[in-house]
Amino acid sequence: MGELIVHYHRLDSHYENWTLWTWVNGTEKEIKPKATDDYGLVFELDLDQYPVTEKLNFIPKYKDWENKDEPDRHCKNTEVAEIWIVQNDPQVYTQTPDISKKVIKAFLDSKDKITAILSHTISQESVLENNTKIVFEDKTQENVEIIQEEPITNGDPSNLVSFKLAQPIEPEFLPANLEIEGWKSGPLILREILNSDQYRTNEKLGVTVSNNKTNFKVFAPGASKVILNIYNQAFEKDGDSFSLQKLSTGVWTKEIKEDLTGQYYTYQVKGPDPSYNFEAELIDPYARATTAHDGRGIIIKDSTDIASPPNFSIDEAIIYEMHIRDFTIAQSSGVEKKGKFPGFHEEGTRIPGTDISTGIDHLKELGINTVQIMPIQDFEHKNEGTYYSWGYMPVNFNAPDGWLATSYMDGGGVGEFKQLVSSLHKNGIKVVMDVVYNHTAENSHDKYYNFNGFAPHFYYREKLDGTLWNGSGTGNEVRTENPMVSSFILDSLKYWVNEYGVDGFRFDLMGLIDIKTMERIVKELHYIKPDIFIYGEPWTAGETPIAPTTKGKQKGRNFGVFNDNFRDAIKGPWHASEPGYIQAGSHSHAIKQGILGSIHDFTDSPTEVINYVTCHDGKTLWDRIIATTKDNPQLTEPLLKSMHKLAATLILTSQGIPFIHGGQEILRTKYGSDNSYNLPDHINKIRWQNKKQNYDIFQYYQGLIELRKKHPMFRFHSKKEIKKNINFLCEMGYQLPENCIGYKIMRGGTDDEWSQALVLFNPHYESKKLSIPKKRWNLVVNNVKAGTEFIAPVSGGSIKLPPISAMVMYHL
Repeated sequence: MGELIVHYHRLDSHYENWTLWTWVNGTEKEIKPKATDDYGLVFELDLDQYPVTEKLNFIPKYKDWENKDEPDRHCKNTEVAEIWIVQNDPQVYTQTPDISKKVIKAFLDSKDKITAILSHTISQESVLENNTKIVFEDKTQENVEIIQEEPITNGDPSNLVSFKLAQPIEPEFLPANLEIEGWKSGPLILREILNSDQYRTNEKLGVTVSNNKTNFKVFAPGASKVILNIYNQAFEKDGDSFSLQKLSTGVWTKEIKEDLTGQYYTYQVKGPDPSYNFEAELIDPYARATTAHDGRGIIIKDSTDIASPPNFSIDEAIIYEMHIRDFTIAQSSGVEKKGKFPGFHEEGTRIPGTDISTGIDHLKELGINTVQIMPIQDFEHKNEGTYYSWGYMPVNFNAPDGWLATSYMDGGGVGEFKQLVSSLHKNGIKVVMDVVYNHTAENSHDKYYNFNGFAPHFYYREKLDGTLWNGSGTGNEVRTENPMVSSFILDSLKYWVNEYGVDGFRFDLMGLIDIKTMERIVKELHYIKPDIFIYGEPWTAGETPIAPTTKGKQKGRNFGVFNDNFRDAIKGPWHASEPGYIQAGSHSHAIKQGILGSIHDFTDSPTEVINYVTCHDGKTLWDRIIATTKDNPQLTEPLLKSMHKLAATLILTSQGIPFIHGGQEILRTKYGSDNSYNLPDHINKIRWQNKKQNYDIFQYYQGLIELRKKHPMFRFHSKKEIKKNINFLCEMGYQLPENCIGYKIMRGGTDDEWSQALVLFNPHYESKKLSIPKKRWNLVVNNVKAGTEFIAPVSGGSIKLPPISAMVMYHL
């Protein structure tokens, strides 16, 4: 295919550490500049290294995605050999473009303040000297002069400047341009002015149908016109169109005196500035069903009954993470509706030709009581074909994704997901939704699905220059601290609880959700469902302008966080290849912190912490063990399996809430992949034959779960109980080999039938002798078997633990 030369010009003339990120159909390459010339950077792309396709995608990237020059650019790589691109310009040029001085855009941040982004630098002093003014397209409006500039930098010339206006400008005055003498003018765009208290509402947004009337309400505070399109069919070209009426709060409304249930609808939005795209048909952010993430909303009414959930609180939860498709897509699942909502809860399924249970029967046999379902809110991808996705690029937060439904053009996923929730409830299992309110798939200003179309520059955190903050690592981050955005998130969560009966939420990158919004979520969801589970990832994936909701921020606030400290101590740091406690006996101090529910680290109580060793992110536990021990020839498969059992025992006997990665209990492998978000079923699917091959591991997990459920001493509620009832043997004067851990746990105020128990861990490759209290102990967990059944008596003042093993014993 040959070579493609890409010339890149930056208006700020800053080129250091900029590269070109390119991708075609899953092939991604980072290209470093080959040279620099008078225009800017020169990149050379060898097109033979990419799949044969008509479209090449690329975007300039700064360092490790600390910044990017959006939007994404595209070109037909079979037609040109040389192209030119310019900072902040979406166009791809086939000859050298004009790079003269111009106003790129100017933001109306208040009625009398403007922030402008210029193609070249200008000194603050020269702003007034250059006859700077706002010129309106409506010639009946008088031009507005600049009366004062507000320094953004320390006085050095900058391409980012702020102005004070001689008189206030209302949003309805636009369209308008900022003109600076000697520069090309640029458009005035609504931004911070829309954060005024004026544009807040408690109106019920979305579509409501009652009394043979259908009412439509959308929030578009900066729009000058909103059109509603109603269609009889999913792909009908010509529908009926209606103009909506604008209220002073920024809400647009229309009532149609007809029950439109079953109809399809979209919106078109016209605004006073060019950041609106009137031609694009948008889906209502409150749509409850869609034909596709970029298709049409469906006006739906569903009356599927949902069984009541089992009754238990968070301290009793044993969480099992699973992806809808992964769970049943394999032939070995024996499921009829593979990879779909109904298939997830088919009962009586077995590995073909065996009596080994799969699917929901497997979950019941294992003994878990909570399923955390990976994202099912409508996300960016194709509903048809072989394209795979975890679902972490959400679009329509109130609609189930059609890819996972047996029918989606009619909103069939609504009833199917309700049936899934109901079936799990009937089988004693609560349902937690993995939700991604921290970012969306609108990861550049030129992507219009819903938020960007109804209120550009409103829903996402922006830097002063208009570029998007990227604390998510995926291109944007939702502006949760904005009251209307916070209310949208809360409305959405309430909807899933009230309409679908879900029992809790796991928040992806919860660090990007401001603490006030988290407090609102906790307060209002607990009011609806007092025993609701709320927890999330207490970190971000990059720099953010807010104070992140990190570990420790949850203290006393009635929500939980994932314990990555414990995770990394058990198997080694997530972003490194070094081993942890189970492979090398390291990090024993952090292991002790985890055993105690991290009450001496970052929690006020053990119910605030989710203990896990692996999840969908990163390698599976089995793959991690293989990767970190591959250079040690003395390790046999039985010893590697012992490491797996040791990790399971740590998670399921420690204080806090245990979390199991789906398939972990049958040695799930993804063949070493540590990020399989878009990899095919071959990598991600649950291979149910692994259960047959590793049934001993399954039974070990099953026994540990039974142990935990039966004995409340392993799930204390408070810091006080843990301090009073758990003591490490080394602190009691008993001799333990280095890095071996043992502790005694008393039943305290619980109704546990055991008065006390001993839990012992040996991470070494050889047997170790541990001194223990002299009592008649009853062994129930060793290196072969786990559960509540008596294995053997233990007496005397010491015991020998086999290599890489744990023991649990009790005294009545």
